[in-house]
Amino acid sequence: MSTQGTVTARTDAGMLALWCASTFEGIADYDAWESRVEDRVDDAIAHGEFVPVNIGSDGAFGVRVTMAPNGLSARERTYAVTESEPYLLDVSRGEVCLSGIEGIGDRDNAALRLQLPDGRYAVVVTLVAWDDEPASMGPDGTPADDALPDFVVRVAPEKGDETYRVQEQTFDPPQ
Repeated sequence: MSTQGTVTARTDAGMLALWCASTFEGIADYDAWESRVEDRVDDAIAHGEFVPVNIGSDGAFGVRVTMAPNGLSARERTYAVTESEPYLLDVSRGEVCLSGIEGIGDRDNAALRLQLPDGRYAVVVTLVAWDDEPASMGPDGTPADDALPDFVVRVAPEKGDETYRVQEQTFDPPQ
């Protein structure tokens, strides 16, 4: 897979998620979602079923997913605020989706659907201060067409020596 374009992902629950589609097949109603996602968030993260992009805020966010482990552009590096420790993503049957956490299980409405080879991946999330870049906003206050994303999600095959983050909170608080 090559670098993907930026998509807009929405959440009304304060968290986006990159999730393994096969793990969450058959979620057809709130009760199923609650028992397979909400009631076991920590376990699902630890087992690599989904990677949280926990922003703690509702809204729509620009997200770029890339398979390049060092895949930040020069502009993204300039405005990068912080990055997470690696999270585990354990992919079986190849498809991963990006959506709000409340959309886990709903492939058809995911902001992004990717095919990945089956395997284990290390995922690092970078927070980008896109709005600090001059001319990043249009006259109406919305992001310009070439604005940077809010997040860059870098997916790389597991090396085997990673220590994975298991916290729901994607980034450590500033010190």
